[in-house]
Amino acid sequence: MSVQHWPRWITASINKHFDARKQSLPLFIEGMHRETRSEKDFLELRRDGPYLTELSKGVWRVYMEVNILVQSAMDDVNMYRIDRNVGIAAAACTDIPVYKYGDDPLIDDGSLLGCLNVVSDYRGKERIQINHFGKINPSTPLIQATVEIHYEMKLNV
Repeated sequence: MSVQHWPRWITASINKHFDARKQSLPLFIEGMHRETRSEKDFLELRRDGPYLTELSKGVWRVYMEVNILVQSAMDDVNMYRIDRNVGIAAAACTDIPVYKYGDDPLIDDGSLLGCLNVVSDYRGKERIQINHFGKINPSTPLIQATVEIHYEMKLNV
């Protein structure tokens, strides 16, 4: 099994995971064309990694950081709109099975590679972290927040 395919399989699996859990919110994936002018609320998925560390011969640690930008329109009807949408994003932060997705039938057979597990600790350094940024531009009635989660996967190859 070649490390060269892992980033693609991990990215595709993360994208599919969050797309399946976005509920009614539009989800944009970083790098795709997006038109948000007509959207009152949306999510944007961003990621850093994978960070790949070979711990010993054939034993790998895969570490990922995932950020979800949450944007909501301000209105006089529901001041908790951003919180509802942040809650949807946070609820989607669960373990992610990683499959060999792709269009090459010799390599991308759809089988399970492994599972990205949510990293957490009791000291609070690793957690689902929600950050509210409020109104970014004084002339635009939009507020933003992020939901950040870290994942880890161990692979024996």
